[in-house]
Amino acid sequence: MSTESIEALKTALGIEDNGLITYLRFARETPNEFGKNMFIQLAIDEYEHRRALEKQYSGLIEKGAIQFIKLPQSTIEKIAPTIDPGRLKTVAKSSLNDSDALKTALNLEKKAAEFFRGKADKMSEPEAKELFLRLATWEDSHYHIIQAELDSINNTGFWLGIPEFQMDGKF
Repeated sequence: MSTESIEALKTALGIEDNGLITYLRFARETPNEFGKNMFIQLAIDEYEHRRALEKQYSGLIEKGAIQFIKLPQSTIEKIAPTIDPGRLKTVAKSSLNDSDALKTALNLEKKAAEFFRGKADKMSEPEAKELFLRLATWEDSHYHIIQAELDSINNTGFWLGIPEFQMDGKF
């Protein structure tokens, strides 16, 4: 049993707790239904991350090694490319002036993904490496959906990093 794995899992649990609490607070404070639902879904995903990490932590303590578990695709990973950009634009019209909340959420997701990738690089056990890489991928999907929301509110003309229009006037 690696002390590094135990400490990494404890830190990861704290990261997920922080994300869960932050997203629930943002959901409570957001007046727009779409924004509220987005933050609730992010909180649900953070809870699912926490459950996976708790399972790994328990297995590590009981069996002395991280066990392989398949982490399913999150709801946000499934829906991100299918959300209608027009729906996001309604958020800005309904007074969600919470770009600060979205920027905070982006920062949380970026730091979490960086932490998980950094830990994956340091893990000697393949199961631990795979777990942390998968968690980083989950956090990346959160980052992209939050960035899409922020781009929409700020009218940048981008949807999930893709221009919504072309300079030649073709759509």
